[in-house]
Amino acid sequence: MRLLTGAAVVLAAASAVSALSPTPARAANDVPNTVVYKENTEGYDCFRIPAVVKAGNGDLLAFAEGRNGGASFCNDLGDIDLVVKRSTDGGRTWGALKVVIEGHGDTKGNPTPIVVPGSDRIVLLSVMECDRNPDCNRIPRVSISDDNGQTWSAPRVLTEQLGFSGAPSWLATGPSHGLVLTRGAHAGRLVAGMSYHWNGKNHGSIIYSDDKGVTWQRGATGTGTASLNPQEISLVELADGRVYAAARNNANNDDKCLNGGRNNRAYAISADGGATFDGGFAFEEDLVTPVVQGSTLRMSATDRGAGHNRVLFAAPSVCDRRKELVIRSSFDEGGNWGGKAGGVVVWDQDAAYSDMVQLSGTSAGVLYEAGPAMNANATIRWSVVTEADLGAPVCGSGYSVVDSAPLGRDGRVYLSYNAANGNNCVATTKTASLGTPSQTSAFLEVQGSARRVDAGEFGYFAGPVSAAAPGKCVKWGGGAGASSYESQFEHCG
Repeated sequence: MRLLTGAAVVLAAASAVSALSPTPARAANDVPNTVVYKENTEGYDCFRIPAVVKAGNGDLLAFAEGRNGGASFCNDLGDIDLVVKRSTDGGRTWGALKVVIEGHGDTKGNPTPIVVPGSDRIVLLSVMECDRNPDCNRIPRVSISDDNGQTWSAPRVLTEQLGFSGAPSWLATGPSHGLVLTRGAHAGRLVAGMSYHWNGKNHGSIIYSDDKGVTWQRGATGTGTASLNPQEISLVELADGRVYAAARNNANNDDKCLNGGRNNRAYAISADGGATFDGGFAFEEDLVTPVVQGSTLRMSATDRGAGHNRVLFAAPSVCDRRKELVIRSSFDEGGNWGGKAGGVVVWDQDAAYSDMVQLSGTSAGVLYEAGPAMNANATIRWSVVTEADLGAPVCGSGYSVVDSAPLGRDGRVYLSYNAANGNNCVATTKTASLGTPSQTSAFLEVQGSARRVDAGEFGYFAGPVSAAAPGKCVKWGGGAGASSYESQFEHCG
């Protein structure tokens, strides 16, 4: 856990504050999937690097690299087209493949799409690398559609706009979707992640546009070190307007399970709309993954009417292999991430890159590379996860909310239940003074047993507090700020 939000106080002498129950994550076959792209079909050896957005007309666009040739099967360098498929029914079915940018013997990839709200515009960042032609290094480019992705402008080179005198030896936009900021002084700004190698050093950065994608600038930049090389940057806007940059640490290829795999992810924060980072990249030790791309998405926000903040992270979940794609949640804006046990297993075999898109206030779609053992790139699949799949606030996957109570304007307390293990769970989420430590509490009392309490000066939430209550009633509640709630003994089992 990265940020401490306050000191927990145990008020019941007979019980400790309950940790998140170690219940198994949901089984993969509980999350249906649809194959969008499959190797050795549609004229391509394979498909990689998924990115997905919801266009202004509601259509879903699933971008990928359609790969042919190369020194080996499905190689990163070859005759690679940037392709897209469209769904007009929320991802249940997908239309015919269309080529957005043709490779012509070279590599055209790293799709990073951004939908401009309230319009038919989609901005598509991408990268060109020469394979058939003389070496041209890695060239960043942008294409624009003003008809929801039906047609696209010819790619324009961004090398000089982004501050490079020539194309870097390595550069990658995204991959995964970019954002349009909606809060604070920079609302309306387009931002995307980018990593590159320049002047002998590796860098993770944010690039941005203030004219709806026409021109771009290189902004926040963190320089890599021998132990931390930030690449494949995925962004999410935090509820206070800051930008959270999630990165793959590419420095760990020789020891993927160093520190138990807790050094394979990194993060940085920008408080000025992507212009600068507050500090350099640091390890995101809550997230155990292999060395691989991961994707982020905001699911809900209290400043937009939700009862709690939830940010999602999707990636494989074992340190030494691209396997078991899990979606995990943070309820404190990336300060802490739930463990694998509290996440949703989307695919329990080999898996690799992914992207996510919000479908509604209670559902999100995930587009991801998946396959059998030792072939994580066999297909690109689509699944939908709901708030019910993701689990109750703070308590995690497997828990369903059975009751809740408002705490004035300061927060909400939730009582949840896990049918798989018979545990009840209580958590309180704040809706005011977010990020600022203030008195917050959650408690659960099983009739005839000591009350379990988590209380302290917390920035975002209190709990989870859990206990089994077979055949008994429970009393539950909590507080935030000046407001509190305490139930009668109820929900008798």
